[in-house]
Amino acid sequence: MRNDWLTEEVHLPLCNFLQSPYPLKKLIELPRGFLKTTIASEYYPIWCAINNSSIRILIVQNTFDNAAKRVHNIRAIFEKHELFRALYPELIPNFNSKSVRWSNECAEINRPTTYPEGTFEAAGIGTKITARHYDKIIEDDLVTAETSDLSEDEIAPNMEDVSKAIGWHKMATNLSIDYKTFERIQIGTRWFQEDMINYIKENEPGYAKYKMTVVNDEGRPIYPKRFDESVLEAKKEEMGTYMYATQMMLDPTPLERMIFKPQWTRYYNIAPATKNILCVDPAIGETKRHCDSAFIVAGGADNGLIYLLATMSGQYNLTEQVKLVFALIRKYEIKKLVVETIAYQEALAQAIEIERDRKDENGIKVNEDVHFSIVREVPGGKDSKEKRIESMIPYFEYGKVLLTKDMKKLEKQLREYPYGKKRDLIDVLAYALRNIGYSKIRVKEPVYDVNSFEYIIKELDEKANKGKYPFQRQRDYAANASPKSLW
Repeated sequence: MRNDWLTEEVHLPLCNFLQSPYPLKKLIELPRGFLKTTIASEYYPIWCAINNSSIRILIVQNTFDNAAKRVHNIRAIFEKHELFRALYPELIPNFNSKSVRWSNECAEINRPTTYPEGTFEAAGIGTKITARHYDKIIEDDLVTAETSDLSEDEIAPNMEDVSKAIGWHKMATNLSIDYKTFERIQIGTRWFQEDMINYIKENEPGYAKYKMTVVNDEGRPIYPKRFDESVLEAKKEEMGTYMYATQMMLDPTPLERMIFKPQWTRYYNIAPATKNILCVDPAIGETKRHCDSAFIVAGGADNGLIYLLATMSGQYNLTEQVKLVFALIRKYEIKKLVVETIAYQEALAQAIEIERDRKDENGIKVNEDVHFSIVREVPGGKDSKEKRIESMIPYFEYGKVLLTKDMKKLEKQLREYPYGKKRDLIDVLAYALRNIGYSKIRVKEPVYDVNSFEYIIKELDEKANKGKYPFQRQRDYAANASPKSLW
């Protein structure tokens, strides 16, 4: 198969590693952009099928759609690659036959025996697999990034994503045809210290390991055809120190050096009644290379815990920020708004005040339904960003702050601090914890039927508290009378 990015120095050792019959368990660590998926999840399965047309291979990625793309690319070679079709005509299935399974979910080449499984099948970690077994399972990037709906930023996976991937990996042990010859290949890029690759290294010592970073021992680029020194320097600037070290050098920050430990993260499903505040760190006029505007809604509950109800960040102009602020205020019944105000950021606080107090031609407030005060936070002096962020450590260490599982941007910034590129969300969170209030327990008075025993007792208690209890005057007299006056 022709691929202009393949090089003998980088990819031949990987191919040799994959083609080695033993050991049966293989772990591959490669930086992003090194064609690991193309080789291990597309070319290698085809090579296996050439050598054994009866083979059954399951290709697994974080989602079914991603895995189906691998099978799609494999199908394209069988359908359109003229040299391949000329060399291996006996493997090409009859595409016009209704009995031939030939889809992105299951592709079956021409083989002597029919099995319940196809030659190549696709699955995600959420795919249910029943009554099917395989000779090989290729687990390719079971944990990977998602793209934010609000920006082009990638949202790194969190511990919940890792747990799901590990759960699938354990289950897949039962999918072998013959465990003695069952091959498992784990492919991935590092995300953080306690990720999927680390789990394999720590808990399954039987894996042979293949690892290649972007530079050699002398610090020179290993793959200059695609990543020369200028490209690597640009990557480092774009990705930031932490992500570059993690994904290109495959050297995530050790757990002991992380400020906010992953095990401190606590999640909730449904928040109780909370007293909510909205905190905003605007980035008006800043470019994409700088910080995003960040918004966090946090609520303090009567149990002393803080629930993060909404987190958002992105590039918004002044008008968009004002609209977003009022939408969040209405949704979460905000009574207190905290805004960082320094230099041009003061413009947002003023714009919000103008909008809050704006009246129509009849003198009636347009936003009469919202009532909130604005607290201006002015950074500087001893109140540095680093000190604000690190003041949150006790809150997280003692489990006082709870997130939802979809707050991956916030988790990423916590995990990468202080090496990460962006800190906008964790900075505004520090303001939230500084200004948070807590809801109070409200005891609801029971309502009784006027003829019930409970109502009568309640009425007698109320009369006693008002001094109207039967014989209360006599009781008071007896309590205050001296012994001599009674005899």
